[in-house]
Amino acid sequence: MGAGMEIKVDTTRRFHTSASLSDVFRVLSDVPRSVSHYPDVAALHKQADGEYRWELRPLGTGGFSHQVVYACRYVSDLEAGTVVWHSVPGVGNGVISGQWTLSEDGSGTWVDFRNEGSLTIPVPRMLKRLARSFVSDSFENQIDRYLDNLRETFAKMKP
Repeated sequence: MGAGMEIKVDTTRRFHTSASLSDVFRVLSDVPRSVSHYPDVAALHKQADGEYRWELRPLGTGGFSHQVVYACRYVSDLEAGTVVWHSVPGVGNGVISGQWTLSEDGSGTWVDFRNEGSLTIPVPRMLKRLARSFVSDSFENQIDRYLDNLRETFAKMKP
């Protein structure tokens, strides 16, 4: 196995829902509830107040597999319409930070999602090209499925 390879991840998405800002905020600021919409989560561990360690299920292809583990501290502010997360140093192989930003309009809520960081994955030298694309694409796919799952939940809420 080669040395750990750092893979940058950076995702920005925006969508609209007919749900109210307070309903959307209630889901997103409740970290375990929000994370229950994320695919491939093996475990979510509360480490301290507002601090959680994510363990994703191992993913792999063609002789290469990896598991992403990281921890974040979450701060929610209803008045600002934000849920912000910052990486907890020294936990796992991921350094992840990001933010939900919510804004209400006459027909519902705009939901802006920003997630960025890096994953350090042990990769055999022969698979480095494949691994970068596989890990990045897998992470993006998980986030898209997460947002789709949240959209379904928000669509069931009365405006």
